[in-house]
Formats: sequence, structure tokens, C-alpha cells
Amino acid sequence: MNRAPQYPDVIEPREPRWRRWWLALLWLWGLQSAVLLSLWPEDQPRLELWLWSAVLPLCWMLALALRVLGWQIGLFNRDVYRRTVDAAVQRWWGWRCLGLPVEQVLLLGPVGDEQTHYHGLMAGAPAPKPSKPDGSTQPMLCCPVALGSSSERTPALARRLARMTLELPELKERWPSLRGIAWIGDEASQCAYLKAVTKGGVVLPEARMPLADLSDLDTLIDAFHHDCRDEADWVLCVGVVSVPSADEPDLPGEAGFLWLVSHQGRQLLHRGEYLLRESDESPAELCVQLQRYAGLDAAPPACLALDKTSQGAFVAGGWQSAEHQLSGHWGVLAQLAPFIGMSLALLQARAAGQPCGWLSQDGNNRLAIGMAVPHGND
Repeated sequence: MNRAPQYPDVIEPREPRWRRWWLALLWLWGLQSAVLLSLWPEDQPRLELWLWSAVLPLCWMLALALRVLGWQIGLFNRDVYRRTVDAAVQRWWGWRCLGLPVEQVLLLGPVGDEQTHYHGLMAGAPAPKPSKPDGSTQPMLCCPVALGSSSERTPALARRLARMTLELPELKERWPSLRGIAWIGDEASQCAYLKAVTKGGVVLPEARMPLADLSDLDTLIDAFHHDCRDEADWVLCVGVVSVPSADEPDLPGEAGFLWLVSHQGRQLLHRGEYLLRESDESPAELCVQLQRYAGLDAAPPACLALDKTSQGAFVAGGWQSAEHQLSGHWGVLAQLAPFIGMSLALLQARAAGQPCGWLSQDGNNRLAIGMAVPHGND
């Protein structure tokens, strides 16, 4: 996971040892007085004697003043350094707490393109039945809107997603304000999607952003807040996948998603994090960090998992997803799995008005975790 920056603490300035200073004054003053009294000539005035006796205390006072001044300067520098470090850490947390405001979410999956199936964490969705399309080596959870052999399925999914995009009534007058497209999927499906949208009479911007993993999502969040300053600016995030095979007993799946990201979004997708098992990271610590992103003191009220491994990995952090473990509805989705989890969490956050966590593995078997929360006022 991304950890807050760690800065070395400044060396604590040592306070003067007052007792030693006073003892040193008494001892040196006494020694000086004894030497002066024993060596002072009888014919010299006593007033001069006492004036000479005051030299050492004055030097002592000067030395102590310099020592205290150095101590105070050290304390001042320590406080300035700590305030600077605290400000830097707070800026880091403020940056990490930025999210992506999502206005609209569309999904394609093994249960079809009927969007009501994806609401309520798919509690009312029918269980999909595995099938074996042409060219496939094993049964899979197919999306019923895509036909053809395995090599043709992702472009078909992309074209169907393009038609769904063009059917959104809120986009008809907003295409000129589109600032870029973030895509996850292969080149063929991306070309199929762009070609289908362009055939609908839409002029698309040239800006393209990859969206392959959580680091790309971080880059997208930063780019949106940096470049999309106008209230009308928006970004399209799209992706499709058709996994050809999976290890037993899992079934390969296929899916697609679309996000309309704009300042009018009423759901906020926070940054996700990976659990780095090779670094012996604590799942509970990672859960706390995700809760801090969203400003929560406890686990989100609802949580979903796209596979059994991620479901069990974060139980120690209080993120319970046993009731919403959705691997039977989606199968193995490789790199798209975290984004499907994000999409379902966004839909749940909008419907319930409460934060919703998501858990998943990606195509590299990295455990990922994140959260979507309601944002702004309806």
C-alpha cells in the first residue's frame, strides 16, 4: 500500500543542566575569591578587589546566556521542523483522500445489460448459467449480449457498450465538453468502441488514458482534478474483458463497465490500495488507511467481494463481505475485476446513501481494496 511519508525526527535540543551551572558558579567564584584574597597586596584598595571579583560571575552570566540562546534556537528550529513535517504529511493525506466523482455507471455482465440486476449488490440478480462459446476450451460465464467465437467477443461487448453510451440522454448536449477517455482492455475492443461511438455522430477528443490497474486510477484522479477545472468538463471511463480460461474450479467470465466522471457526480470513488503480501503488510492497517481516505472511523456498512480469496483476506480489518461474495455472478475477470467491484460499490453508494467497500483480485493475483461513498447533495 501507499504509506504516508516518514521523516526522521529532529534531535531534541538538550536543556542546560542548571544545577551544574550553579555549582560551577559557586565553585569558581569561591576559588577566585580565595586566590584574590591571598595574593591581593595590602596597600591596594579593597574596592578594586571586589571589582575584580565580579569579573568571573559576569563571564559566567555571558556563557549561560549564550548557552540558553543556543537552546532556545534549537527549540525554535525543532518546532518549525515538526510543523513543516506535519504540514507535508497532511498534504499527502489530503492528496490521497481525493476521489473521482462519478455521475453515471453502466455495467455489462453474465446477467446481461439490464441495469436493475446490478443494484442492491446484485441481491435480486438471477444466477448466470455457464456456457461454452465457439473456440472456448472450457465453460464460462458469458455475457448474453455478445455473440460469436471467443476472439470476437470483446469487440462485440465494446460495441454494445458504445450503443449504451449513445443512448444516455444526458450526454447529447455534453459531448463537446468531453476531455478524454480512459480505457481498460485490448486494442481491438478499444477500436471497436471508438468506431461505434464515432459512427453515432460524436467527435471524440484525442486524449486517451490507460486504466489497467490502481496506479492508473491514481493518475486519472490526479489528472481530473488538475485538468478538468470547468464545471462542464467530464471524462469517460470504459473497459471490457472476456477471459478465455481460468484455473479449476473457477469459471472465466466477461464483463464491461462505463463511468461518466464529472463534477456533477454524486458518488465519490476513492483511491484503492493493494495488499503487498511480500512486504508482510497488515490487512487491518490497510483497512484503517482506506477508512481514513473516506473519513470513516469504522468499516463501511456494506462491502462486496469479487472472489473468495479477497473476501477472507480483509476480515481482520472488519470488512465483512460474506453476504455479498459475487464470484458466482461474474467469474474470473482478470484486470477488470477491481473496476467491476468499484462499479457495483458506486451503484450501492448511490442507492443506499452509505459508503460501500469493494474487495477483489486483479489479473496478477494482487489483492485490492477500495471504497465508494455518497458525494455532495442530490
